[in-house]
Amino acid sequence: MFNAMSTPQITMLIVWIIIIVLGIILEEATSTLVSIWFSISAAVSLVFAIADFSVYIQIIVFAALSLILVLATRPLVKKLTHNSEVKTNVDKLYGMVGTVTKTIEPDDKGSVKVDFQEWTAISVNNKLIEEKTKVVIKGIVGNKLIVDVIEEIEIK
Repeated sequence: MFNAMSTPQITMLIVWIIIIVLGIILEEATSTLVSIWFSISAAVSLVFAIADFSVYIQIIVFAALSLILVLATRPLVKKLTHNSEVKTNVDKLYGMVGTVTKTIEPDDKGSVKVDFQEWTAISVNNKLIEEKTKVVIKGIVGNKLIVDVIEEIEIK
């Protein structure tokens, strides 16, 4: 079988096998479902090489099939592998409720306890917030929380 093949054809057999193996290894390492399509396209092109199609036909099949597979499956893959962002460290404080432990004076800072930790805090509207007042974290500047009073509502 290989005796009748020309050097470019044998070279292409080797190239397609290398692309298949590298694509599988890369897919295993990244799990993004992108490089697997190149491996599949290379496998189809390998069949074309074994069937003794010209090198140009093999390359066109590889390029066209790779493009079709990536474009056709990328939206679905993106939807299936949608990773939700997990907030960590300071980012998780946004929107949390805390209790003022040291009065926050206008144009000054106070302290707020959030998630069992004491934080330096300033008020959103530069207003007085008394000790033991419940506040919500609206932002963070440096190592200071920006807080606002939680308005109490009456339930009838």
